[in-house]
Amino acid sequence: MTYARAPLAKPFVEQVSFTDGRLLRIGYRADGVDSILASVELPVEALEQGIAGGLELVTTISASGEIVSQIYGSSGSVLEGARSIVSIDRLVSQTVDRDSLRLEELPASELSGLLRSLEASIEHVRAALAQRAELSISGSPFNH
Repeated sequence: MTYARAPLAKPFVEQVSFTDGRLLRIGYRADGVDSILASVELPVEALEQGIAGGLELVTTISASGEIVSQIYGSSGSVLEGARSIVSIDRLVSQTVDRDSLRLEELPASELSGLLRSLEASIEHVRAALAQRAELSISGSPFNH
């Protein structure tokens, strides 16, 4: 007696074009053939909100001045490929770019607030450098 081997199911996601909105069809296809074993069509927004609900965006600044943003999944692990790195000076430059300022009509009070925040950040870095210098001096074998 011979038994027919059941086809392996492969998951798929495809965009469905309808005039009433963006929909995704999600389901399983039989491996090697185009026949759909099971599927459901859902609005893109519902999927995005459902997925985003279990994600966390974590942004840090490295000691070298790079701002690193990563997305963590619901398991707490970093999602591969979901990472952005940009230097802090580039972000500030883009923020105060003449064209950006004209388009956004940014009030001077907001720019002053940005300046105060950046100056406070500089003071934190100076304090960290001073602490490091003190530790280097106090830890020196010549001071004992």
